[in-house]
Amino acid sequence: MNKIVKGFKKHWIKIWLIVAAVSLSIVSTYAIYTRVTVAKRVVSTQAGAESLFSSDYMSQKGMTTTVSKNDSSEDAQVEMHVFNYAYPKESVYRNSLTQYDLTATIGTLDANGAFTELADTAGLTGRTYSITYNKNSVSFSFNAANGTKHTFTDCSILGENANEDLFTLVFDKSELGENANNYCIKLEAEPYDNDLPKLTGYVKVRYSRSASNGWRGEVETLDASKDYDGFNYYLEGNGTGMLTFRWDKSKVTINKQFLNNKDNQFFNRTSENVYAAYTQPLDEASLPTDPNNSNMVSLTIKVDSSKRNRYEVQFYKVDPTNIYDKSAVEGYLPNTNPSDWNPDQT
Repeated sequence: MNKIVKGFKKHWIKIWLIVAAVSLSIVSTYAIYTRVTVAKRVVSTQAGAESLFSSDYMSQKGMTTTVSKNDSSEDAQVEMHVFNYAYPKESVYRNSLTQYDLTATIGTLDANGAFTELADTAGLTGRTYSITYNKNSVSFSFNAANGTKHTFTDCSILGENANEDLFTLVFDKSELGENANNYCIKLEAEPYDNDLPKLTGYVKVRYSRSASNGWRGEVETLDASKDYDGFNYYLEGNGTGMLTFRWDKSKVTINKQFLNNKDNQFFNRTSENVYAAYTQPLDEASLPTDPNNSNMVSLTIKVDSSKRNRYEVQFYKVDPTNIYDKSAVEGYLPNTNPSDWNPDQT
């Protein structure tokens, strides 16, 4: 034992250097693995960037929408938006400029949802089918002279905030008549950034008669063979008053643009026939809930059919991986008869 101690004293400097070297190696290795962990964490955080390019009428999987109109005397207009965030969630958006090309093609959809570009343009003669890029007011009319397809190049959405582009589609009023062509406009948005997804959508219009008395709601026609990220819900009717409708916020969330549309007047029903006006911007979280079911929220809107007799409300899945059939959707969305209709309230 004494020999070991003497040996240690004799070579203590060498031993100390060896211990220090080993300790430094351990610290360096730990630091290297720590940096690797941090790097992986950064990569995983950025993985969601692919969703920051979206639309209300297009999706990565392809989205078919039939928009109902109740006035067959005028051409039907449909406003389509492209966003630099995961619509409808505006909290996370692209900081850089989003550039893309948008291609619009007129054609038909068969019973299986297959799109065919229009080959015979005779049905376009004397009728109006067009698309306008509202940012620069550039329009394209589908006809025999122009053709059945057009691409808007160098479309762009500014970054550093939640922003959007707007396109206006016009379908001839004959689509709302008895002998409709049932033409469809296919939309494809191709981003310049390869990290963003290509979006596809198919838009049609149809005529829907207003309710003869009061107001009612209707879920859009759904194809049972397809999955949907969102659903259109239509409120329509006659009369002036307060209309209250409810939905299950644990299953679907309402379009924020509908809540914050300055043309809509929303109220909180505080008691029987007593309403307090909301101030905008309005958030779903601030809406009143059912005392028997905290997931059910309600919203009251002031309606006047002499000014507007139809509202199109978009709802989106809280969990996009869930698959809802129409019966389930109608359970999560308002009933076909809105839960509360008080006519002639001011």
